[in-house]
Amino acid sequence: MNRIMKMIMFPVLIILLLTAYTPLVYAGLAGSTVLSVSLANYDPNPAIAGNTVDVRIGIQNIGGSSTNDLMMEVVPAYPFELVPGQSAVQDVGIVQPYQTSDPTANMKVVMYHMQINRNAPAGSYQLKVKYYEAGSTDVTEQILSLDVKSKESAEVIHIDQTMLVPGKQSSLKFTINNVGNAPLRDLTFSWSNDDKIILPVGSDNTKYIRYIDIGNGSELEYQVMADTNAVPGLYKLNLYLTYEDSMSNQTKTISTFAGVYVGGGTDFDVAFSDNSNSQMSFTVANIGSNPANSVSVVIPDQPGWSVSGSNSIIIGNLNKGDYTVASFKLQSSISNMTSQNGAARNNTNFQGRSMQRQTNSSSDTVHMQIAYTDTMGVRNVVDKYVKIGLQNMGALDGQTAMGRRGAAQQTSVLSDNMLYIFGMVVLVGVVVVHRKYKSRKMINPDFKMKDLFKHEKK
Repeated sequence: MNRIMKMIMFPVLIILLLTAYTPLVYAGLAGSTVLSVSLANYDPNPAIAGNTVDVRIGIQNIGGSSTNDLMMEVVPAYPFELVPGQSAVQDVGIVQPYQTSDPTANMKVVMYHMQINRNAPAGSYQLKVKYYEAGSTDVTEQILSLDVKSKESAEVIHIDQTMLVPGKQSSLKFTINNVGNAPLRDLTFSWSNDDKIILPVGSDNTKYIRYIDIGNGSELEYQVMADTNAVPGLYKLNLYLTYEDSMSNQTKTISTFAGVYVGGGTDFDVAFSDNSNSQMSFTVANIGSNPANSVSVVIPDQPGWSVSGSNSIIIGNLNKGDYTVASFKLQSSISNMTSQNGAARNNTNFQGRSMQRQTNSSSDTVHMQIAYTDTMGVRNVVDKYVKIGLQNMGALDGQTAMGRRGAAQQTSVLSDNMLYIFGMVVLVGVVVVHRKYKSRKMINPDFKMKDLFKHEKK
C-alpha cells in the first residue's frame, strides 16, 4: 500500500513544481522577444516522392515584447523545391507576445507549397528555414524534418507483337516496368479478349511476378493463336495488373488495354498446268490464312524465256483456299534459235538441247511474281520459281517449229516425186531403144548398136 501511494504522489509533486515554476519563466521573458519556430504540420504526411506537399510552419512569440515586421524564408534543398510561382520569402508581420491564459493564441502559420523529387528514396529529409526582422542582419536558422515515402508505380509499357496471322501459333510478350521509386512485390498480370478471337495456348492468361526493383522491368511471354475464321481487323486486349501498395497496405489495380491486328499477308503456290494453243498455263492458289486482293501475275524479264504480248495478268481477288489459272504466250529462247534450222538439223539440235538442259537446271524454270494487297492495305510481291519440266519443254519446241518442219517435209516429198518421174522416162527410153536394136539385128546380123545411133543421126 505504501508503494502505491509513493507512485501516485511522485507525479503529483512534479506537476505542482512545474506549475509553480512556469510563471517564473514567463516573468523572466517579459521584457524580451523570444520566437519559437516549429513544423505545425505537412500534408500529405508522409510526403510522397514525385508529388507536392503543403508545409505549414508555426511561429510563436514566447517573450513579453512583440516583433516588428518578421520575415520568414525557406531554403529548399534536395529533394525539396518550390512550386513555380511560390516565393521563398514571406512577410509574417508583427507577432504578439505570449498570453498566459492561452500560450498558442498568438501563433502565426506560414505555408509553403513544395515539390518533391520523383527519384527521392524513402527516408527523413531536412528543410532549412530562416527568420529575421526586416532590415536586420540578425538571422536565425531552424531545421525542420519531413518524412518522405517512395511512390510505387508500374506500367505495361511494351507488347512485342502487333499482328497475328489466323491459325498460326505466335509468341506474345508483355513488358512490365517499375516506373516508381519503390520496389514492387507480389504482382499479378492477366489479359483477355472479349471476342475470344485471340486466346492463350498451352497455359492460362494469368502470370505472377514476385519482385521488380526500381527502374527494372519484367517480361512475360505467352503462346497465343488467333481463330482461323477471324475477320481481319484490330482486336482489343484488356490488360490487368495488381500489386500491393505498401503506403496504403491495399491492393492496387491497373486496368488498361492494347490493340493487336489479326490478318496481314498470305502465301501462294504456283504450278505449271498446260501447254496448248501456243500458250502456257499456270495454276495460282492462295495457300495462306488471309485473303489476297487485286492479285496480278507477272513474268519479269529473264534469260532463257520471252513473252509475246503482255507479261502481266490481273486475276482479281483470291480468298484463302481459292485458285485460278493464268496463261501467257511464253517461249523458250533456245527453242526459237533451233526452230530456224532445217528438219534434219532440228532433230540433231533438239537432242543436244536436251543434254544442255540436263546440266543447266534453270533453263526449264520460269521466274514469276505474284503481286497482291494484304488485309492491311499493303502491296506485297511474292517471287515464285516454277519448274516446267523437260517433257513440256520438248512439246513447246515441237509446237514452235512445227510449221517450219512441215514446209521442209513438203519440199522433200516433191523432190522424191521428180526423181521417180525422171527414172521412169529413162527406163521407157531404154526399152524403146532396145526393141529397135533387136528388130534391126534380125534383118541384118552385122548390125551393131552404134549403127542404130548413126542411123538416127542421118
